[in-house]
Amino acid sequence: MSLLSFRSRLAALVDSGEIPSAAYALVSDEGVAAGGFGGAGPETVFQIGSVTKAVTGLLLADMAERGQVLLSDPATRYLPGAAPGQVTLLDLATHTSGLPRLPPGMRRYALLRPGDPYAWYPARAMVRTARRSLATAAGGQPYRYSNYGFGLLGYLLGQAQRMPYPKLAEQRICGPLGMTATRFDARPVQGYSRGKPAGPWHMGALSAAGGLHSTATDLGRLLAACLRPETTGLGQAIGAALTPRVTVSPAVEVGLAWHHALREGQRVIWHNGMTGGFSAMVALSPVRRTGIAVLANDGGAPPSPLDALVLDTLFEP
Repeated sequence: MSLLSFRSRLAALVDSGEIPSAAYALVSDEGVAAGGFGGAGPETVFQIGSVTKAVTGLLLADMAERGQVLLSDPATRYLPGAAPGQVTLLDLATHTSGLPRLPPGMRRYALLRPGDPYAWYPARAMVRTARRSLATAAGGQPYRYSNYGFGLLGYLLGQAQRMPYPKLAEQRICGPLGMTATRFDARPVQGYSRGKPAGPWHMGALSAAGGLHSTATDLGRLLAACLRPETTGLGQAIGAALTPRVTVSPAVEVGLAWHHALREGQRVIWHNGMTGGFSAMVALSPVRRTGIAVLANDGGAPPSPLDALVLDTLFEP
């Protein structure tokens, strides 16, 4: 893999105007190389969207390692007022719960504020809806990506520890990994969507699905921990989170939030994220002991060009 090639391709995305600015961190056994283009740098704060799910997956693994929850626990065990159900915490973490992408009934809240579609959706509505959803969902279903499921998972982990999910994630994952700039209440750089200014999304009840802000430096620390888990106090949890649990297709497996791309005998573990004005991608190659984190201040239309850039670089012969 060529750092020069990666940098030139990322710079070209900025120079062409496809993204206004971007920051990156490339992690290897030789250390960390970080930088940015378009005025951004390694310490610039971006919203990272669904990369938050990777942190939520680590939190679940950490709590399981501590014996505070079991992956096999029914989700309803931590949902006040819910009847017993079949969906487990593992189902939620691997997108196999059968729950839809968004909570039923959320659309009417999103229409009130299209530029910030999650902001007005209240936690009480998610809890009320989840009681009904989990009463009928079978769990162990085919893979179906669900922000609803991950937002609910974060809420349930908070219930298990009697602590709000954002505080729990910052204390248990971000703090120990030295991710001091990674927070739910940070102020990011200006975001854009199709060339027009766009603010960060306020994820509210679904914060565990996409509410974090971070920097290339901090995501580099996350990848360094994943590549060398034995150097952290979260080593067992990291191993458990990255372990594939579900086979989606011959080319895709899923761990606790983390996705595994399989190509020509190689494996890259990754998660991406996109909100209205931002996009992010983190990925690592265990065999090459290399990881890449990239953040940009443009949401645009999926898929983000960052995804292909990072995967192609890590799979490059």
